Amino acid sequence: MPETRQAKPRDAAPGTASPAAGDWELKLLRTILADIKSGRLQLPSLPDVALRVREAVQNPNRRVAELTRIVQMDPALAARLVQVVNSPLYRAARKIDSCQAAITRLGLAATRNLVVSFTLRSLFRPHTRQLEDRLQSTWRHSCKVGAISSVLARLTRGLDPDRAMLGGLVHDIGELPVLQYLDEHPRQIDESGIATVLERLRGPLGTFVLKSWRFEDDLARIPTEVESWSRDSGAATDYVDIVQVAHVHGLFGSSETRGAPTLAQLPAFQKLPISTLGPDASLELLEWSQAEINDVLRILHA
Repeated sequence: MPETRQAKPRDAAPGTASPAAGDWELKLLRTILADIKSGRLQLPSLPDVALRVREAVQNPNRRVAELTRIVQMDPALAARLVQVVNSPLYRAARKIDSCQAAITRLGLAATRNLVVSFTLRSLFRPHTRQLEDRLQSTWRHSCKVGAISSVLARLTRGLDPDRAMLGGLVHDIGELPVLQYLDEHPRQIDESGIATVLERLRGPLGTFVLKSWRFEDDLARIPTEVESWSRDSGAATDYVDIVQVAHVHGLFGSSETRGAPTLAQLPAFQKLPISTLGPDASLELLEWSQAEINDVLRILHA
């Protein structure tokens, strides 16, 4: 099933259905909303290793050696961290060949953000083939936005590229509860109406999921605010700004730009240092940064 994304504001509460919604959409919306209110909605869970790493980083008494032991319980994850720290993105002065050395080089916060980012992919694997294309298209779009967010953060003082990448990866995480519900109830799927339901619920549900994962507010509010095009949070650039600009960049050249503003119309874009170059030049800058974007994408797709 091809991906259908219409860029619409997400700041409205999901309490009522769209007037254009059909009977199937209305029924599904009401079912999911009832499950949210009753606490029956099954939310996606972070993999255990990601939870343990987050807990370890938040505990001031934990040390690199203990964090290393947690990561090494997943040999593939440990190998990816070593691969990442030796990539052009981190420009290690010498080749690093151990997980502990990689974590020391990256730092605890970056290790946490990377581990969570790497483990997210496992959540986008359906039990049935019916939703496989939709889940994979959501993951590909999220990776693209995450990669662009990382590059934009490197060009913006005071923001962490790894945190920005994670913010981009989770900006559509609210699609997962809906798709998981449909995956478990395949007889209820009406493919023509899935996009409408996702557009209505992915923002509020995304913030709901991230708060249940105890994400900090600067990332947890991204799903709800990423398509609030007139949003202006003040003079300082935040991660919502970065992901919003990356999201619009990610839509360029696709057939899914209906409803999305131009960069010049985004208050978020005007706050970025690259805005002084103008929208056309910023696109050129991202084209010049394509090698770096590809490096991030290779890391995410490994």
